Amino acid sequence: MAGDWLQARVADAPSPLRERLETQVAGLDTAANLPEALVVAACGLLESVRDDLERREAAFDLLVADGLLTLACEAAAFSDPETLAERCQAMGPSGELGRLAEFWLRRE
Repeated sequence: MAGDWLQARVADAPSPLRERLETQVAGLDTAANLPEALVVAACGLLESVRDDLERREAAFDLLVADGLLTLACEAAAFSDPETLAERCQAMGPSGELGRLAEFWLRRE
């Protein structure tokens, strides 16, 4: 189900973006918790680009990470709308995105 859901969401994206999103989620364990898996993928991509933002391709990496986070929120709303606010808070300042923000702030 997760694969079909993701496929439907990215089907109309421009080809390079769609291919990159599909590559990013290909190795994830999306069956267990799709929203969490997408956040992990986005954060991993953001961590990998953090120290190399001057590269032209970095803008594309940031766009892909944004797409992954958008899909994570959509997946959370799709899978269990009653707990969407709770899930978003868990990803927020005290969760994975907060940890990522701290990582970016330590950038030298």
